[in-house]
Amino acid sequence: MRPRLPTLFMPTRRQVHMAAPIPAAERTTKWRIARSHPSRECSAREGTLMARSKLPAATVERLLKCQRWGVCDEGTADIGAVDLKTVYRFQALAAQRAETHQRQSVQHVAVEGVQWDEAHSKRHPKQVEWVHTALAMGSWFLLWVDFGPRTQDIAAALSAQVVARARQLPVFLTDGWKAYTAALLQVVGVVYRRRRRGKVGRQPKPRLVAPTTLFYAQVVKVRNQTGHVVEVSRRVVYGGPRRFGKQLRLRQLGETIQTAFVERWYGTLRGLVAPLRRRTRCLSWSRARHRGKVWVMVSLDTLVMPHKSLHQGRTLRTPAMAIGLTDHVWSYRAYLWLPVPTAPALTKQMDERMAQLLPPGLQDQTGSRIQAPTHVEEEQEKEAAPPAEAA
Repeated sequence: MRPRLPTLFMPTRRQVHMAAPIPAAERTTKWRIARSHPSRECSAREGTLMARSKLPAATVERLLKCQRWGVCDEGTADIGAVDLKTVYRFQALAAQRAETHQRQSVQHVAVEGVQWDEAHSKRHPKQVEWVHTALAMGSWFLLWVDFGPRTQDIAAALSAQVVARARQLPVFLTDGWKAYTAALLQVVGVVYRRRRRGKVGRQPKPRLVAPTTLFYAQVVKVRNQTGHVVEVSRRVVYGGPRRFGKQLRLRQLGETIQTAFVERWYGTLRGLVAPLRRRTRCLSWSRARHRGKVWVMVSLDTLVMPHKSLHQGRTLRTPAMAIGLTDHVWSYRAYLWLPVPTAPALTKQMDERMAQLLPPGLQDQTGSRIQAPTHVEEEQEKEAAPPAEAA
């Protein structure tokens, strides 16, 4: 027997007639919460895309499919036979739910390599919005998405999100943007205090150095005046060329330094998100809607959309299956009824982890980030040190 919903969430006769039956997992959510909290009674719709919605499930599923295939807002309203403001409210709810699910579920994942890049997009003709993404190599899983100008602060925030969610420090591959190097040092760098020579003079100032477990390389593209790529060079920033190549082979990431995964992802993103296309008239005109469309696409790509390169025989696989977060391909109906409750404990834990990574390392109270100088670093400093001047 289907459990009775509270009065606030009671559907109309038309909704009950048109909506499909709720799956068993979502149907028992109310009773599980009531058993753990006897004084509370919660709706099975709470935390899903059907929360506080008067639309039938078939209409909401149709709106979700329109977002998946990159239909503009006006086209989505026409196909779903709803008002344009209803589409905006649906996008806001779906985006908030997708970002919350990404924050809470993506923690301590096994990531061997990460590719970073930033894409140029427009919210309206005179406003540019850069999209910064970090993609896990091999699994095509998008670890995090950030929005903002091309600054070192945004690059540091993105690197902190990756380090906080990965189980171990992965191999990093980016383009030739110089801000990535400083951002990585700001997040994972350790404080190195050089020993003073003799007893006269000031104490050497501490500086940030890369840990021995950091491997980072860049793909530098040289363009001419028309914007065409005329030369591509590869350089290893941290780790050394031989050690970096060995890490690529050990982690089964190939033998070439490249950023093809994230560039291919941007091609998919531009094709399925209307405001991100090169020459489009379906602009967002709002920062919240612009970011919301990207987050909805990221969530659907992770759980619902199988990738051809991830197939194992005839078994379809999504990026979430490849990285180990789920064991099956989610349908639109299952994604529609997926409850995503807000967990303050997980949010607080991640905020504390981010607070440990983001502050600069050149401070007195650095905690466990202080590293004693090794013999190799001392020899390198002696070779590169300028001749001592007379006191």
